[in-house]
Amino acid sequence: MNTRAVPIWGFEIMNDPNTLARERMIASHPWLVGVRPAAEVMPGMQPNLILHAAPPARWGDMGDLMRGGLIGAALYEGLARTPEEAAEKAQSGAITFDAAQNHGGVAGGVGSITASMPVMVVEDRSNGNIATHFVMEGLGRTLVSGFYDHAVLDRLRWFRDSFAPTLDAAIRAVGGIDLREMMAEALCRGDELHNRNRAGTSMLINAIVPGLIDIGAPGPDIKRALAFLAGNPQFFVGCVLPAAALMLRTARGIPGCSIVTAIGANGKDCGLQVGGLPGRWFVALGDVPKGVLQEGVTQADVAPGCGDSFVGELCGFGASVLPAAPALGPVIGASLEDGLRFAHGAYSVTVGEHPHYKVPALGFRGTPIGFDARKVVATGTLPVIDIAMGHRMPGMGMIGMGVVSPPMQCFEQAVRALDAA
Repeated sequence: MNTRAVPIWGFEIMNDPNTLARERMIASHPWLVGVRPAAEVMPGMQPNLILHAAPPARWGDMGDLMRGGLIGAALYEGLARTPEEAAEKAQSGAITFDAAQNHGGVAGGVGSITASMPVMVVEDRSNGNIATHFVMEGLGRTLVSGFYDHAVLDRLRWFRDSFAPTLDAAIRAVGGIDLREMMAEALCRGDELHNRNRAGTSMLINAIVPGLIDIGAPGPDIKRALAFLAGNPQFFVGCVLPAAALMLRTARGIPGCSIVTAIGANGKDCGLQVGGLPGRWFVALGDVPKGVLQEGVTQADVAPGCGDSFVGELCGFGASVLPAAPALGPVIGASLEDGLRFAHGAYSVTVGEHPHYKVPALGFRGTPIGFDARKVVATGTLPVIDIAMGHRMPGMGMIGMGVVSPPMQCFEQAVRALDAA
């Protein structure tokens, strides 16, 4: 049966909703168009609202790791003067919370988005949709790892007051940056576009420098901005994740579609959505990652997976194409054979391959796109996510790198709900 879309009188005729989803995902074309305060570009953003990794959660139900990141966000935004006051306001409802993906955003790790926080603005030029992610701080003592000391808060204020406006002006000066082209090249240069983004970050810096020169920013501003970018090999992930979220979003609202369109883990629960049931989260207790731990910690110290970066793998990046980045394997405790197994599993439960994003180590196959919840349940094959592992307690930060999968219960719930609908 021919299930390709046929345009007739301006309408798309499609027998299979997942095939329509695949065509829309392939058409998605992300561009980095600016760096703006969240309140200016994220729908529903409020002064006392803090956005976190999905699924939505109430303060009393959150894990300690997530609470630490949200306390830091409250202090940064001026919603509280002390950690104790932040916790009290969170408990009382004076500070409110929601999943970033409910507002067109993505929040990696335990990072948060507040009204004044600058976010990377990515536009899908196939449909005009916008997605955002906070400016990636890097590794070490960062809000995305649950730290909120003076150095962390000072860096976030520098982002807001100097770095982000400078970066925004430079991006606008060069007319925006084609992320699809850049991501495709990065996959050929040893990135998997989740936890290895060295090539992508390097290319992004090269694209931004002419804009920095054009805007004539003061010398010290340019010098500090370039020094920060050069020392932050993960900066590009703040562009990749909203680009991935935009690709998934193209399948939202297609009746009967079983493609995953949103996914995240909040340090306690994991949740996902499927295209045929937009806005409905299917939630289960999240699993604990396993991998390579730092000296002095044990598996019992590791928190359940946390972050919206799960969207990367569900879009065909990260561990779904780990052979693209062989240097990352030992860091997460995965062999070359493991990487091939992860990729084979991803191809077995998706609906197609992306013609623009190709992986040399996989014979230049296109990345697997369109994770089908029905195929996941039918085969028992779960997606694999490579992930930074956080300590269960706030203030301890990242303690290793490893892999984790979303719980099968999320996919089973989604399939049952699709059948009922």
